Amino acid sequence: MILYQGLLRSSASWARVGRGYLKALLGLGASVGAVASRGFRYDPEFAIPVGLREYTPSEARGLADVDVGLGFLHPPYLDRLVGERRVNLFVWESDRVPESWVEQLDRGVDLVLVPSQFVRAGLVRSGFPGKRVGIVPYGYDAEFLAETEPPDCKERPFTFLAVLAPHYRKGIEELLSAYREAFDRADAVQLWIKTTYDPGDSRRRFPFEIPSWAETLTKYGLRDPDAALVTVESCTLSDEAVGSIFSRADVVVQPSWGEAFGLVILEALAASRPVVTTDWGGQTDFLPDGADRMAYRLEPAGDRLYERVNGALVARPDVTALAARMRWHFEHPEDSAEVGRGGRDLVAGWTWERAARRLIEVLT
Repeated sequence: MILYQGLLRSSASWARVGRGYLKALLGLGASVGAVASRGFRYDPEFAIPVGLREYTPSEARGLADVDVGLGFLHPPYLDRLVGERRVNLFVWESDRVPESWVEQLDRGVDLVLVPSQFVRAGLVRSGFPGKRVGIVPYGYDAEFLAETEPPDCKERPFTFLAVLAPHYRKGIEELLSAYREAFDRADAVQLWIKTTYDPGDSRRRFPFEIPSWAETLTKYGLRDPDAALVTVESCTLSDEAVGSIFSRADVVVQPSWGEAFGLVILEALAASRPVVTTDWGGQTDFLPDGADRMAYRLEPAGDRLYERVNGALVARPDVTALAARMRWHFEHPEDSAEVGRGGRDLVAGWTWERAARRLIEVLT
């Protein structure tokens, strides 16, 4: 039995990853269960895969048939894992991992599973033994990401979609600056930002968060009378609804300073949408070569990561290049759509079923 431990009932990306793996494992007939866990944006009504049994922590400790304790846990909490073998999924968005995390992973698990070459390189560079790191890429849900043509631009603005948390690391300032540089009110264009929350509504602020969406849009001139349209939408999407957001977009823009994998990028490609993103991070494992991979400059991460790491670097995308590429997609919609179709062909087969099969292979 594989006993999963990590946040599941949440809109957080790592919760969606857990649901993706578990749904596919159940579909393959694997014996799996999960420990009921709380965490970021926990919602007890959030659906988990059909057929998945949840155990309380006390029930989990009493189970005698757990072959693998599979976690997606913050390294300080690895002692919660239950199982004959202890394995943890791990992500990080820079080139160096916090020293304390490396030590906790080394003591706490037999194997660390990462989604990309990028994360593996960061772990090994930080001192974790490479022989105890396995790469298991994520997947997309083929059931909800059917191929669709971009909607007709004659009846609506050409739409750039950005799906991101309100964190500096997501390249928000570069995106807004590039959009302001590339377009104005005369252009039939829209930047549609799908986000999980607004830091301006929170009592506690973190240095890696923007102050608020309103303040940041104003800072970059996107509330000026001559600015092109920007729509910010905060909401929680079910897994079934994820595919629908891509059907309303022409191009997906994810100018992150670093991604462990880039699940939204993979899903957008699977939905036949071009993706403009930074040429650095986990997404380069599957991202097509070409002009949509933005040039960048490496800079010290400072306090813009969730944990400060001495010497850690992040990749800041080139704003002028980003603006020019967004403008190209807008001015060449047919060519843009063709780029999207080509991207889909390159990620065909990168489903959650494939990911689950790879996971079983690594664990056995």
